[in-house]
Amino acid sequence: MSDSDTHPILIVDDQEKLLRLIVMLMTRIGFPDVEGVTSAPEALERLRQRRYALVISDLDMEPMDGISLLREIRADDALMNTPFMLTESSFDFEDINLAHQAGADAFILKPFDMAVLKTKLKQVLNRKPRKREAPIAAESSLSVEFPMLGKF
Repeated sequence: MSDSDTHPILIVDDQEKLLRLIVMLMTRIGFPDVEGVTSAPEALERLRQRRYALVISDLDMEPMDGISLLREIRADDALMNTPFMLTESSFDFEDINLAHQAGADAFILKPFDMAVLKTKLKQVLNRKPRKREAPIAAESSLSVEFPMLGKF
């Protein structure tokens, strides 16, 4: 966890009690520098002042939700590679689809399962940086022969 040793983690949740709980939980599992904010605009302000190893944001917030925050981060060249996890007590397919299109690195349900949280944190913190332009595949991954289905 080389990056997390030097850079803090930012937690974004509009429920102050839950925010304090998540900050405490992250500190307990070994992240020494964890900050919390209660709104997405405040998170953007912090992100532009300091580099973070990870942002963990609630999905359902007002006036700006977690997906809008994620879109702002991915649109900013200086912030676009900041790992981003969304949290919520339940996700529907539309939420997951929108978040995936916006560039979310992971989703985790509240209340957190510690084993799942640790696994997702490792995956997100160890992923490769994203590039602004994704290369276009020479051949569609669907143009292959499936034994039971035929050619696609």
